[in-house]
Amino acid sequence: MLPRLYRTESEIRKRQINTLKIFNDNVTEVQEGTEYNVSFNAGGNELCLRVLLTKDFPKEKPILKISPVVAHSWVNGDGDITTAPGLLNFTIHSDLGRVVQAIIREFERTPPPLATEPGSNITSPTVPARVVEAETMGRGSPFNYASGLQSFSPPTHSFPISQSLAFPELNALSLDELHFLNECVERQEEFVENLPQVKEMNKAIDDLISHIEELADSNLAKRERLEKLNVDVEVKIEEVTKLAFENERLNATYQMLSEKYSPKNIKDQLQQVAETSNIESEKVADAFLNGEIDVDKFVSSYIQIRTLSQTRKTKEEKLSQQLHNLEKAGF
Repeated sequence: MLPRLYRTESEIRKRQINTLKIFNDNVTEVQEGTEYNVSFNAGGNELCLRVLLTKDFPKEKPILKISPVVAHSWVNGDGDITTAPGLLNFTIHSDLGRVVQAIIREFERTPPPLATEPGSNITSPTVPARVVEAETMGRGSPFNYASGLQSFSPPTHSFPISQSLAFPELNALSLDELHFLNECVERQEEFVENLPQVKEMNKAIDDLISHIEELADSNLAKRERLEKLNVDVEVKIEEVTKLAFENERLNATYQMLSEKYSPKNIKDQLQQVAETSNIESEKVADAFLNGEIDVDKFVSSYIQIRTLSQTRKTKEEKLSQQLHNLEKAGF
């Protein structure tokens, strides 16, 4: 039988949950099919990532919460993870386990401070702290939503600048470089393409495309064999159908012969023909008494018929006795 090509929604949901357990350690099931906890260590802090699955999952993206709350660009003030790349692009074809694994690896590579620690700031997931502080000093310009980067004017005097949590690469740039990056769209695109997260995502996409192409080539290579097997199956189905009809015919013949030559039926037939021979012998005797036949013909016919009748009766009695003994023995 060919494997089923399509899965039901419940099977897809179960597969997604299985990937969570495959790609991550320390997964605890809080409520079956709905809530799971993944424990891990980041920078000496014991963190717990809560995975909440709605009734529409995986058509609807999962809800991820980090506890305790940390200061990170992906995390809002309530501890909800909202801007992780894998979560933003989550579809029914994504792997829940890989998305959670990427988030945990990010926290392990760059351990975020706890929100309760002194000096920790939870800024907007898209606006670095540097821009927020610049705006508070009256030197910042509005956020450039079209390019996805921050638009600001360089300060005219020095003041403390916070480190960027969203893009740590910005910390290594001078103010002139930042200004050039803000003004040049091509430089912004180049900067985004060189981000580790983007490179990792592009690599994952390339790997997925390669895997899909290999899978497609493999499926196409099996097409000819599948068509041949399909023809063979149709031929065998036709043969099986013919054999089934022949089997029914032979079975009907067997049932008829089985009833005809059963010991009980043979006994009944012997009893019937013995009775017939007995009746014929009486007819011959009546014909002799009425003077319709002479003595020689009477003796010859009567003895022959009575002998046949007695022989049949004897066989019927012996067979009846044998069947009775078998019945007593439990056969």
